[in-house]
Amino acid sequence: MNTISGRWHFKEDFGFGIDEGFAELEQHEETVTGVVVYTEKIDEETPFRVEQFVKGTFKDRKLIITGTKVNLLDVEKQFEYNLDTWEGELNRNNQIVGHSYDNHDCFGVFVMEKIEY
Repeated sequence: MNTISGRWHFKEDFGFGIDEGFAELEQHEETVTGVVVYTEKIDEETPFRVEQFVKGTFKDRKLIITGTKVNLLDVEKQFEYNLDTWEGELNRNNQIVGHSYDNHDCFGVFVMEKIEY
């Protein structure tokens, strides 16, 4: 796979909940930009949707993207949401598998799978 541009199914487990949705990525040379939109389901809380704009790099099959802006969707009251960083590697099955973290010590593991139209 020469480019990771396109839509990817996204699923992440961060220990006390699950994020699931999609990533829409655009790659120009090694630079990657896009948006990750997902429903966050935290144990015993009402789920809500997140739209996180990202920027980063894809080089030597390694993806690193970091949130630059976030919008909280479907929430009754806005609150502070910590931007994420996702670091993963494109494997032989054309999945991007890796880990995530934010600046408040929340860590997760994720898988992205390309959605073919």
